[in-house]
Amino acid sequence: MTNSIQAQATHTKASISPTSHKTKAGSHQPDIAQKSATAANSVVALATTAKPVLLQLQINQLVLSELNVRKGDAAKADDEQLYASILAHGILQNLIVEPMNAQGLYPVLGGGRRLRQLIKAVKSNKLKPTALVPVKLLTAEDVTNFATELSLTENFMRANMHPVDEFHAFADMVNKGASIADVAARFGVKAKFVQQRMKLSMVAPVVLDAYKAGNVSLDIVMVFTIASVEKQVEVWELAGDRRYNENQYRNMLKEAAVSAEHYLAQFVGQDEYEKAGGVVTSDLFSDEVYLDDKALLESLATAKLEIEAAKLIARGWKWADVKLVSEYDELAGFGLLDSKEGEYDAAEMALAGCLLVLKSYGEPVSIYLGLVRKDDKKALAQLQASVQVDSLHDGDVKKIEDKDASGYSAALNDDLRAQRLIIAKHALMSAPSVALDTLHFSVCASAFTDSRYGSRPLHLSVNDTTCHPKTGQLTDNKAVQLIEDIKASFNLVWAGLSTVAERFNAFCVLDVKEKEKQVAYATAMMFEASIDSSHQAVEAVISTLDVKWSNYWRPTAETFFKRVSVPILIDMAQPVMGEQWALQAATLKKKDLATQVDSLVNGERKGLDDAQKAYFDALMPAGF
Repeated sequence: MTNSIQAQATHTKASISPTSHKTKAGSHQPDIAQKSATAANSVVALATTAKPVLLQLQINQLVLSELNVRKGDAAKADDEQLYASILAHGILQNLIVEPMNAQGLYPVLGGGRRLRQLIKAVKSNKLKPTALVPVKLLTAEDVTNFATELSLTENFMRANMHPVDEFHAFADMVNKGASIADVAARFGVKAKFVQQRMKLSMVAPVVLDAYKAGNVSLDIVMVFTIASVEKQVEVWELAGDRRYNENQYRNMLKEAAVSAEHYLAQFVGQDEYEKAGGVVTSDLFSDEVYLDDKALLESLATAKLEIEAAKLIARGWKWADVKLVSEYDELAGFGLLDSKEGEYDAAEMALAGCLLVLKSYGEPVSIYLGLVRKDDKKALAQLQASVQVDSLHDGDVKKIEDKDASGYSAALNDDLRAQRLIIAKHALMSAPSVALDTLHFSVCASAFTDSRYGSRPLHLSVNDTTCHPKTGQLTDNKAVQLIEDIKASFNLVWAGLSTVAERFNAFCVLDVKEKEKQVAYATAMMFEASIDSSHQAVEAVISTLDVKWSNYWRPTAETFFKRVSVPILIDMAQPVMGEQWALQAATLKKKDLATQVDSLVNGERKGLDDAQKAYFDALMPAGF
């Protein structure tokens, strides 16, 4: 009987040819050519009475059934994988079809996704319309009684293989000689997908067994791929019955490594680390990159810091230590030398030293100068007692008794100095003639006068003297962007030439005004910091500039008002707020008063008259 059915199906198949008839399965489905009535009637009668049978039909004989329970589309990635699989391996599971309809087509009750991908392959000229597809032909009775159940069973009653079996299957194909690219193409996935499955297949069996048993998640398994199998087993046994999270396992697996984003790796540089023989590994399941030899990294970082330490000792310091880890109390136990505007006495330097500390945030290295160890404190005291203090001269150094006249803390003065410096730099580079005079004066002062630090307004090593506040950001200061705008306007083609001679010659032929602007910029970037007239040479330059400080930066509660005393806050606002306000303000907590003054300076300021608003618009901390 089977042979008879197959013979009739073959006869029907041979009598069908593609035409332009449109159906639900695709825009171009075949019309049935003129067949003999006897052949057609025999197939229909057979499909109505016979039991379900297996046979092969052409793609152009198939159409999607209205009774198929899958109405929504599958995920695009899933369809792409199915399409690649069909091209590589054909149809591995037969479709379920209803008896031939009035148009001579077979509606597909089970396998609609496979049919769509077959039609896609025909349209893409990957398969011929006459390519054969294995199908199971239902009886009319089956369709009438069980269509929904059969379609639901086809889509619902399936069990995917466990992911671990999938890992090993992908790895086995590659291990038998298939390329990763070829395997990826056959399954419609990316090469990285195959690489990840291979990596997962190499996870220690004890971890994979725990995953299959449901004791750990796939995320944990992925974390274990970053280490060798030996290390995985070691960590798994160490964990015992305890179950850690992903980060805890990662730290245990990579205890001798650091992330490429770690401050230590950033300071040394990955290139330098690899040049020194360091091993770098990556995580296939994230963007994380690891530098595996932390000891080598620490050695390179120490060597890099010691180069700078040697320079400090060459300047006359007794010692210079380096630290790779910053500590809260790293300066505890040290005495501190006094400096005169950044300059230290040579005899005192011979009894003191410096500390270079690698930081995990902000500037990569903090350098502390003038530290006195306990063993040297006595000798320093004797030295200072034997030196007669010369009278202050030239007005360069502010008298000690006036040092804290503002009432601000040293930390606050440092922050204000940073804000004032960046504004002064912009003002100086915006006044080229003043900047040139400043530069020329500094050079001449070095040549013909006492060349102490305080006698020059510039740091002649042409280093950027920008300092950063500990509270608040320089980006809040408009001068930062204004400086960038000035730099962007320069003709700096000369700076990119390959030789010194080319750069020098190109610079010399610049327009005079262009050179003045560039020299003014470079001069301003060397400008020293000063607050509250602490640097007389700097103040002499600033006095020639028309600087509107409040146009650049405004003090806020966080950066200033909460950091000064209540009397200072009252004194700042009382001139325009009156005595009654001052009495009420004195009853407030400092935090509340600071917030109130902040609102007067930076808020909506409802109820203030024009004179009061103008006062607060120009209000700046003492020293500006």
